[in-house]
Amino acid sequence: MRLRFSVWARTLMASQAARHKMAITFVGSAIVLVGWMVFLASTLHGRAVVSHWSTVWIGLDTMEALALATLGILLMRHDHRARTAATVAATLFGMDAWFDVMLSSSGGDLAQALLLAVVFEIPLAAACAGIARQTARWYDV
Repeated sequence: MRLRFSVWARTLMASQAARHKMAITFVGSAIVLVGWMVFLASTLHGRAVVSHWSTVWIGLDTMEALALATLGILLMRHDHRARTAATVAATLFGMDAWFDVMLSSSGGDLAQALLLAVVFEIPLAAACAGIARQTARWYDV
């Protein structure tokens, strides 16, 4: 399956017309997403009840751990895909910081979320972004 997708992706990206259509599709998708965000902003009420709250957070932390482990393994192997793993890890930790701070209530929860974001999540996201940038230089990507 991997080989077939790779051949398909190379074929799709080979022609200028295909790249142009793909670019238009992504821009169009972004425009639709902005419309969806406007709809949500006008209809959501600021309070939500989530039945699987702990599962969401455990899932995000699991993805972060997997991204860091993958990054470490790929760096040890001097594999060019470390750039992708570092980008994924940086994105996940940035998201984690954002959601922790934005979804915490005032008081102790907010202070703890800010502390974790400033001391752990944002610096780790920045370090992973730096690794992604540096590995691009290592592998001439």
